[in-house]
Amino acid sequence: MKKKLTDEAFLKALGAKLRSIREDKGWTLEDTEEHGLKSWRHLQRIESGKNVTIITLRKIAELYQIEINELLRDI
Repeated sequence: MKKKLTDEAFLKALGAKLRSIREDKGWTLEDTEEHGLKSWRHLQRIESGKNVTIITLRKIAELYQIEINELLRDI
């Protein structure tokens, strides 16, 4: 059984995963706006471990052309 993460640790892990996916695409934060995300600054906050809504996660998943469950897998 996986060890339960604190909320803070979960958000940091999610942010790191989002950053990794973005960087694997070769995108800067600013590039995400050009690809349809409303605010790269908001994504920057999320990548640094700030809270995120499920709607925003859905939009990020669509932007990265992956299923939303992929964002949460292995966290």
